[in-house]
Amino acid sequence: MHQTFGIPYEKIDVAYGGYDTTCYVPLPTDEIEHFRRRKGLPARFWLFVGTLEPRKNLPTLLDAYAQLPTSERLPLIFGGGKGWLYDAIFERIERHRLQDWVHLAGFLPAEELPLWYNSAEVLLHPAVFEGFGLTVLEAMACGTPVVVSEASSLPEVAGESGLLVPPRDVEAWTAALQRIRHDANWRAEASARGLEAAAQFTWGATAAQTVACYRQALNQRRS
Repeated sequence: MHQTFGIPYEKIDVAYGGYDTTCYVPLPTDEIEHFRRRKGLPARFWLFVGTLEPRKNLPTLLDAYAQLPTSERLPLIFGGGKGWLYDAIFERIERHRLQDWVHLAGFLPAEELPLWYNSAEVLLHPAVFEGFGLTVLEAMACGTPVVVSEASSLPEVAGESGLLVPPRDVEAWTAALQRIRHDANWRAEASARGLEAAAQFTWGATAAQTVACYRQALNQRRS
């Protein structure tokens, strides 16, 4: 808002969103395995959740993924419906001959999302713009490590718990994929850090931040 509309920083208050703490939690192993079998999912895969549209920056992710040797790839699943100008995504899949590696699951029902997050080894979110980054927060709350673009609001959500990557840097995304593929220690640490960070994003905190904003505005008006 400051850069786009020229609004002074001192006039901008931020109230972060929250998530459903009853749904988005680490699930029992047997429940996750049952879901994997029911959906025909591999034991290890990377997941993206979101609408297929330009701001999600999926062509960059596909370019980076295509640079991995096949021996270092995990299946990549895109969960989300078609938005607008999504043809570039399918063009990349065809150009890089990734049809056997990239799977389009379509729209994911809300009641299944906790199971998808829990089943994935890592959530990938390369977007260049996000108003908040709810899917990243939900994945963190499920104990799933996240790799996100260091753009827009995503660093504010992932913080130091996730791996931050320049959004348009294909080489950096390839390096990030190689790291998460082989670094089990990072995955375990990112999972623990994500759970801790996600716990800060409560709807109670959202309400408190909103009330504080109104109180400040009223006090300024009275003065």
